[in-house]
Amino acid sequence: MNSYFDTDYSVIFNIKQERKGKMIQLKEMHLNHLLFILEGEMNVSYNEFKNHLCVGGDMIFVARDANLIAETYTEVQYLLLSFNNHIQIIEHLELTHLKEHNNERSIFNKLDIRPPLQGILDSILFYQNNKIKSRQLNEAKQKEIFLVMKTFYTQQELSRFLKPVLNQDIDFKAFMFKHYIDVKNVDELAQLCNLSIRSLTRKFKLYFGDSPYRWMLKQKAHHIKTLLIDKKIPMQQIIKEYGFSSPAHFTTYCKKHFGMTPSSYRKELNGSGE
Repeated sequence: MNSYFDTDYSVIFNIKQERKGKMIQLKEMHLNHLLFILEGEMNVSYNEFKNHLCVGGDMIFVARDANLIAETYTEVQYLLLSFNNHIQIIEHLELTHLKEHNNERSIFNKLDIRPPLQGILDSILFYQNNKIKSRQLNEAKQKEIFLVMKTFYTQQELSRFLKPVLNQDIDFKAFMFKHYIDVKNVDELAQLCNLSIRSLTRKFKLYFGDSPYRWMLKQKAHHIKTLLIDKKIPMQQIIKEYGFSSPAHFTTYCKKHFGMTPSSYRKELNGSGE
């Protein structure tokens, strides 16, 4: 088995050859998996999906925490991509497709390995067989796989295929937008998520492209700006709601983030010179 593994950030490729009648179980349940069946036939089960025949030329996506067990009907060769990083393809998918499928009965979904994708898999097999491995190469090949999938598969196909991990992304982002306002700092946010500071920071970099601290500052500034637009909301209410110790403290904040006093910024936002 040829693989690269990093405990914090993982993109792993494994080539496996199994004899007929072998039981296969994915052990790294904390990772997402793409299983490319290159040759042979196997009976695949995971979660609510039971006894699905998969053959050479099929690929299956198994989201983290899914307990996959497969029985080989023939000699089988497969390539396994396991990862816990954010996949760029998600940012380009139309989430309307995902919403359309959210109310569907869950179905076992697999896709065919199309020729452009097979070419990439062949290059990975070459590197693996020649014991050429590195983190950078694994990451590059992972990106190449998802770029080809985005190009040669429809958005509907990918939304169905990657639905579990798309839901993971939406859930994380929705949780952040809903609960960040309830905490005072990054430490409390990490505790709320039951994550270490390091893990939370990594997730924010993947999902938002920023650190938790800077993201929280931006959200606070955005909400304060929204409140300042509404002239009916008293300044004192904003000061109290966001925990400023005094009007002077709030003024200092506004000068730093908006370049002017709260009153001047409110006038500018409302296009008024009053």
